[in-house]
Amino acid sequence: MSKSKKIRSEHLRKISCLFLAICLMNIGWSWPFSKGRTTSNAQGTAKNESAQPTVSVASIDPKAEVKGPPRQEAADVTVLASRLPNFRKKLTDVPFNVTYKDAAALNAIKPNTFQDAVKDAEGVVLYDSTGNGFDSTFALRGFTDPSTVIFLVDGVRVNEVDGNTINFPLMRMRDTESVQIDRGSASSVYGSNAFGGVVHVTTGQPSEKPVSIFGGLEWTSFHGLRFNQGISGTLKDEVTPIGGKLGYYFNGERDSEHGFRPNSEFRLTSFDIKTAYELPDEQGKISFGMKHIEDAASMPGEMTYQQYQHDDRRCNKPLDGRKFKNTIVQLGAEKKFLDDRILASILASERWNDISFVNTTGTFVSYGYNPYTSLLNTKNQERDLTWQTRFQDTWGWLGNESLLGMEYRAGRNWSIQRDAPNGMVNSLPVTRTDRTAQVDNVALFWSETLKLFDRVIPYVSMRHDYNWFHSATALNRSAGQSNRWNKTTVSTGVTVKPVKSVDLFANYSQGFRVPTIDQLAPYGGTSLTPLNPELSNSYEIGSRVRAGKFAEAKASYFLIDVDDEIRYDSTAITLATPWGRNINVSKTRRYGIETRLDLTPIDEVKLYGGYTFTKAWVRETDGAQSLKDGRALGQVPENRFVAGMTISPLLSWGENYKGFKAGLYGTITGRQHPSGYETASQALLNATGGAGHWIKVYSVWDAILSYDWHGKEIYIKVNNVFNEKYYSRAINGTSFGTAIYSAGNYTWVDPGAPREFVIGCKWEFS
Repeated sequence: MSKSKKIRSEHLRKISCLFLAICLMNIGWSWPFSKGRTTSNAQGTAKNESAQPTVSVASIDPKAEVKGPPRQEAADVTVLASRLPNFRKKLTDVPFNVTYKDAAALNAIKPNTFQDAVKDAEGVVLYDSTGNGFDSTFALRGFTDPSTVIFLVDGVRVNEVDGNTINFPLMRMRDTESVQIDRGSASSVYGSNAFGGVVHVTTGQPSEKPVSIFGGLEWTSFHGLRFNQGISGTLKDEVTPIGGKLGYYFNGERDSEHGFRPNSEFRLTSFDIKTAYELPDEQGKISFGMKHIEDAASMPGEMTYQQYQHDDRRCNKPLDGRKFKNTIVQLGAEKKFLDDRILASILASERWNDISFVNTTGTFVSYGYNPYTSLLNTKNQERDLTWQTRFQDTWGWLGNESLLGMEYRAGRNWSIQRDAPNGMVNSLPVTRTDRTAQVDNVALFWSETLKLFDRVIPYVSMRHDYNWFHSATALNRSAGQSNRWNKTTVSTGVTVKPVKSVDLFANYSQGFRVPTIDQLAPYGGTSLTPLNPELSNSYEIGSRVRAGKFAEAKASYFLIDVDDEIRYDSTAITLATPWGRNINVSKTRRYGIETRLDLTPIDEVKLYGGYTFTKAWVRETDGAQSLKDGRALGQVPENRFVAGMTISPLLSWGENYKGFKAGLYGTITGRQHPSGYETASQALLNATGGAGHWIKVYSVWDAILSYDWHGKEIYIKVNNVFNEKYYSRAINGTSFGTAIYSAGNYTWVDPGAPREFVIGCKWEFS
């Protein structure tokens, strides 16, 4: 037997043993809670004697008052389960680890950014690479590149065309109904780049009332004001004989903040418009939506570790920042047929994005400028057309759901990079990059789900993708590139419910990721390197356990092997190629454990805690690179803890007092290696000392005090309540000598935000 087969067999044996152990542990743990709770009717279907009326997630008004501490049970929650947002299934049927937060859960923690909303989720990787405190990078399961996660906002893919990255201010938390995180490779449904997982963001939806006026206002101690105002509602159709209903929604937002460091200002203006006509009895609908956002964000950047120790609020790059404009237009339709057994849907969208970056390089003198500052203008356009058809039916003990769909995406990119000394483009600017590129993708996907006795739910899916890439540069006609790839990916899984309160799940999935435009045709100063697509094999086993509304627990083990992973090689930095290069790493591996426990011991108290262990390293290289076998991947914390508590001390005092709430929520991030650690030379690591090897442990806690009365709410929030001094990102490198950094080896860090006070209010009138 070959060495690779022996390794594979060994891991399969380990996974099988661990899965069996989890099965026995959870059955034993849940038996006292499930015993004696169910009876059987004449058809042999389990029935809860003390069952309460269930609440559908779809029926929850995101602007409705949060009535009390009892939360919705996981058994009643439905989650998005396909490429388009109108296909849902029970969370307890899903064969992988999912985090779902509805409007009530989001409102409890009052997040300002998407990262604030999900930082208590297991398996999350967060770090700040810009130094402004609100542009933190988000990734999952040991991946540190945000391009390994696909983001869908109301079903529209919002990863950028050029680098597949995310502009996180696009997701406004005051315009969000729910956030869902699917972990693991999911290319068999979503295509390229679904390595670490998929994030679904559902923005605000029309109220069921004819008119609802809502809004909010916040003041922050970082000299900021945040304001939003909206109106929504649903009107019965009394004009046409169709007899449906018309929903409408509008939300506008304006944010302005000075930040906690010089040159960390942030300004944002956005609006979200939706309208939809729904047929009677939910037989179908047609919808239209438009979103527009403009932001201007300053980026104070990094500082050396020595500077951080003396003054963690300094700014070395007072000119850097970006301006961002993004518009999304979408049109969708769906219709049920054949007694609701068939649901056909289609979604067409177009997205325009215009970004301007001012960037200063502090490690080298270029083109006679010291320091060198450039202006990068990028325009992206992407069109997407997706259709799906689902058939579902039940025959006694056997249920079936089949899905077939097709997706077409066409993206265009235009990028110009020019000299901008002192942040200004002179009358005769020198152009360093003048690039045009286009990417196209066509895919056909299919999935099949069976339900046996409502206890065993196997699942299989497959997707075949064709990808095309073409680039050209006006500065060098011979530097144009053309590539094409095609790949079939599959995934399969099963959920087993030995008792009603326990779900055991396992899955295997494949992922792939084609190189992005920025990696294949980078900007001036970067070494061109031929790159292969990345491939992954992902394995996961886990369980979910419920004890009524008293407790919910989940645990999962994952292992992800990646071939030809694309990493940044910092050792290739020279004066001729100051931006280094990208390379394929032969093999990398990530494995870990994700756990979470939610408790409601009494109605007045909610508790949660979670722990994530992640290990990520280089398994094998081709020997011609700077990477070393066994070297850990940077910016991946091995240990991460989250904990929180919400109390409603006056809940039993009556209607006027139950809205008082207090909460404390924290994250403890274990030590991790700096970014690019896997490619850093040993000489550089030795020169930078301890800071160059590890980012130290840090913990950040937030506290909230609020009062809610009939849809009107006031609150006080303190972020980083204990004023922890920390940095979430570090990177080792060499400066060749500039006005910013003298020649030498350094560890650069991006400091975290200090204590911040927020006072806010929310209102709704209907």
